[in-house]
Amino acid sequence: MKVRVTNIQRFSLNDGPGIRTTVFLKGCNLKCPWCANPENIDFNKNEYVNNNTGEQGIFGYDIEPEKLLQEIRKDKSYYQVNQGGVTFSGGEPLLQIQALEPVLKKLKEENINMCIETALQVPNELVELAISYIDEFIVDIKILDKEENQKVLNGNVELYEKNLQLLTKKAQVDIFRIPLVNEYTLKEKNVEKILELLKKYKSNKVEIFKIHNLAESKYASLGKTMTKFTPVEDGKVQELYKKIKQLNREVEIIKI
Repeated sequence: MKVRVTNIQRFSLNDGPGIRTTVFLKGCNLKCPWCANPENIDFNKNEYVNNNTGEQGIFGYDIEPEKLLQEIRKDKSYYQVNQGGVTFSGGEPLLQIQALEPVLKKLKEENINMCIETALQVPNELVELAISYIDEFIVDIKILDKEENQKVLNGNVELYEKNLQLLTKKAQVDIFRIPLVNEYTLKEKNVEKILELLKKYKSNKVEIFKIHNLAESKYASLGKTMTKFTPVEDGKVQELYKKIKQLNREVEIIKI
C-alpha cells in the first residue's frame, strides 16, 4: 500500500524535538477555514496553476513505504546528534496510519524518534494503532463547542474527547498546540473550554500561535479564495499565555 504525500521537508525545527524530517501527508477530514496547507485537505491529487508564472503541476504523489524509508534515513546522523527524528504532518496523518505501518515498524526497529501532528478527530482504532509506534504526539486544540465544531470544522468533539482519554491512558500528549483565531478559537466561551481541557489533560508543553495569510497563493493556485480573519492582537496572545501559565503549564508562543 502506497502513502500519498505532498512534501518531505528536511531540517524542520518546529515539529517536535531536535532536527526533524517532516512528511506532509495528503488528506484531512476537517475543514478548518484558517488552514495553512490547503493542498493537503483533499486526499485526491490536485492540479494547480501558479498565477504569477503560469506554471502548472500536481499537489500530491504516491510513494512506496521502502522509498519513504530511504528518504527518512538520509538524515539519520542528524537525528542521533540532537534527539531528532521524523514527524508526520498533514492534512491529518492518522488517516493514513495503516498505509504507514510498514514504515513505522522499521523506524521503531532502528530507534528513530517518531512524532505525529494530529487533530485527533478520527476513528479510535487509528489512534490505537498510532500509540503502538509513535513516540511524540502533538495534538491540536481548536473549537471545543460540539455544534460549532461540527458546523465549522466538520469535526466531532465527542470523538476528540474519547481519543484524548485513550491517548492519555496508554501514552501521553507531548504538546498541545492552539491556533489563535479571533472569530473561533479565541471566543470567550472557547477559551474557557480550552482552559478546562488543559486542567483535565496534562501535556509536557502548550504551544500557541497566530494564524497567518501566507498560504494565500496556495489557495489561489487551487482556484480557491482564502478566508481572511481579523489580526490577533499581541495583547490577546499574552492574555491567553498568562492564563495557561497560571495552570502551572509550560507554554510557548511560536510561529508556524
